[in-house]
Amino acid sequence: MAGLVILAAAMTSPDAEEALRLAPSSNWHVNYADDSCRLARAFGTGDKEVTLVLDRFRPGPKVHMTLTGQPIEVRDGIRRITLRFGPNDPAFEKGVTPGMLGNGKAALVVGGGLWITGYDPAVAAGESDAAQPEPPVIDPALYAAIRFLELRISSKQTVVLETGAMAAAEQALAACTDDLLRGWGIDAEADKSLSRRAAPLGSPGDWIRGSDYPPRMSHLGYQGLVHFRLIVDDQGKPKSCHIQQSTRPKDFDDAVCRKVMVRARFEPALDAGGRPVVSYYTNSARFATPVAR
Repeated sequence: MAGLVILAAAMTSPDAEEALRLAPSSNWHVNYADDSCRLARAFGTGDKEVTLVLDRFRPGPKVHMTLTGQPIEVRDGIRRITLRFGPNDPAFEKGVTPGMLGNGKAALVVGGGLWITGYDPAVAAGESDAAQPEPPVIDPALYAAIRFLELRISSKQTVVLETGAMAAAEQALAACTDDLLRGWGIDAEADKSLSRRAAPLGSPGDWIRGSDYPPRMSHLGYQGLVHFRLIVDDQGKPKSCHIQQSTRPKDFDDAVCRKVMVRARFEPALDAGGRPVVSYYTNSARFATPVAR
């Protein structure tokens, strides 16, 4: 799944003295939405509080991460973060988009999908989901072994979120995504036995081009991240486009669906017997202004 981008440091142990360790200050909360499943938990309190949000837009182990709170507030020039779900998984870097919530809290949107555990760090660091194939079914014991999430941002104090075991949280997300498919009119069990998933013909990067950047948004310097879902018919044509989540403004949402519905074509999904069937495809498009140098 190739993430669409439209343009108009060494790891230390979380036991190091400079790390800010934050214990949970809430339970895990799972939100069942029409187009996504959200797992969220707060760590720390007051001006040290950080909220971890993991969104899943389709079945499988990948999640999209957002972090909010003063300890992760960064300068506009910061575009990378180093993550580690410890103690057994290795560290990897990801691109980030800084922002601000309506309540004034700083936010970091981590670019692309990522795995909570069971990843190859070289693959996990990729910005294009096309280079990040879904891994085999991940052993639940790996989720159970997680104890913390370490966050390293250049020129910032290391932050360690003491997540504890994440097996139950992952099970809740998996149950939610099965429910998502039923809401889309897709048989969740049949989906698990597909012999081929809907596969783009050509590069998804060609679906949305620089000239598609909404002029008003480009003029204002606005950036946007749009997660979208297509229902793909048994001939490989998109039947509908749905915005699963977006940073808004709506100009970006409209641009994505309008262009993708015209340009996207697929090899249709095949059921266990090799017959073409209706399925779905999810991806994201990021509208970003070039970073000044």
